[in-house]
Amino acid sequence: MRVFGWVCGGILALVAAFWCVTATADLALSAGVYGTPGTYKVETCNDTSNTRKNSDYDCYGDFTPDGGSVGDAVYVHLKDTGHDYPDGTEFDAQQGIEPGTIQRVGFWGVVGELWQVAVCVAVLAGLGYQAIKPRRESHGREPSRRQKVANRVGYAVMVAIPVGILSLIAMAAEPTP
Repeated sequence: MRVFGWVCGGILALVAAFWCVTATADLALSAGVYGTPGTYKVETCNDTSNTRKNSDYDCYGDFTPDGGSVGDAVYVHLKDTGHDYPDGTEFDAQQGIEPGTIQRVGFWGVVGELWQVAVCVAVLAGLGYQAIKPRRESHGREPSRRQKVANRVGYAVMVAIPVGILSLIAMAAEPTP
């Protein structure tokens, strides 16, 4: 049974690590750490969900680099934006290395990506805590070095969970353009 737990934990850690890398790259792009700054103008957004309960919006529009002209605009299809932007909406964006990679920048762009990084950190730290902590705690004496390290890793979970929750609350409170 322990081997099964380690295998499942390893698979979960690989998935979470991959998600963490991509989410961190998106967060860095939203924060303006790299990429080309500009403006994204929404041509149209469509709900691609087959259910009435949930909505998945794909938007089509043009990204124009700062200081660029209309001729420099790049047509970009944004998948699963999470927003039904009205036609003609413009927002500050950052274009990544790939021409089709666009992220909204500024506070709302960062908040929109932060929850993913927080969830990844919480999952990875939780897995790390489970792997590091001793099987039996020593009651009545000084905690072992291993227990102290596990407790420090556990603090990352205690920080990441509220950050993720606050990010989700902020996303829900985001004003629509």
